[in-house]
Amino acid sequence: MKAKEPTILVIGDIMLDKYIIGTVERISPEAPVPIVKVTKEYSTLGGCGNVVRNLRKLGSTVICLSSVGKDPEAEEIKTQLWHICKEDPKSIPCIITTNNRTTVKQRIVATERQTQMLRIDYEDKKALPFNLFLWFLEEKISQYKIDIVIISDYAKGVVSWEMMEYLKSKKYKIIVDPKPENGAMYNGVFMITPNEKEWGQMWLSSAYTNDKVDYFLVTKGSKGMELFGMKKDLLSNKHIEIPAHPVEVYNPSGAGDTVVAVMGYCIALGFSVERSAKVANKCAGYVVTKPGTTAVSREVFDEACKEFE
Repeated sequence: MKAKEPTILVIGDIMLDKYIIGTVERISPEAPVPIVKVTKEYSTLGGCGNVVRNLRKLGSTVICLSSVGKDPEAEEIKTQLWHICKEDPKSIPCIITTNNRTTVKQRIVATERQTQMLRIDYEDKKALPFNLFLWFLEEKISQYKIDIVIISDYAKGVVSWEMMEYLKSKKYKIIVDPKPENGAMYNGVFMITPNEKEWGQMWLSSAYTNDKVDYFLVTKGSKGMELFGMKKDLLSNKHIEIPAHPVEVYNPSGAGDTVVAVMGYCIALGFSVERSAKVANKCAGYVVTKPGTTAVSREVFDEACKEFE
């Protein structure tokens, strides 16, 4: 490993994950729907905020660039980010306030089996002008030596062609958690980490050729992962299957955030791509066993690193 913790730039759409937890004992007389008696409510950071949370748990210095609206949820996001970053004076949240509504995903969960019964989304999917972010990139972030860039793209407006072209021009090593509709703008990055459905959509779009992306890491839930080296000199067999570890899944929310965070952290530390993917797979298997959106612990990460030395 490197002598010091890496500095990782995280850019993308941030959101607030709200959870309403309750018990279900009867059906409503008003309509054939269950009545949830609320026992607990809480919120956590989602989107790129969960990537930041995972990275800080691992010990990385993190610079987060995103946007929120002008609403109470925005203030809650800022407060939670501040608490995550405050123990490392070099970690900074660069959060721009816009007229777009802050993205909120509210889930209603029955405690008997941790069953998600309903999700309610609040969002504005409007592209944001790149010049809103340029000052932070030129003035704030340019002061840091960035070891790797993670793009957490949920297609809510932060990630744009101009943003991606700027980052590529700086010769950063970039890992993208993608949205298929934005696929073409990722050409030239180091790695893309789609899930199985996204992989199919992106491959069929013909947006890629073998020389435009170094690696694809395809996450397949209970079937594990597949690592594809897209250039002939990257992997001797160009394709590695990584089996999943059998676990009881409580909540898959945030597993993709954990994968891209751990991959970025491992690559920044100097791990091989194959070892990084195996460690990320093990860490993702941990977070899905936990209720809510959970960050991987340092202990779990260290155990995975020892397992795949």
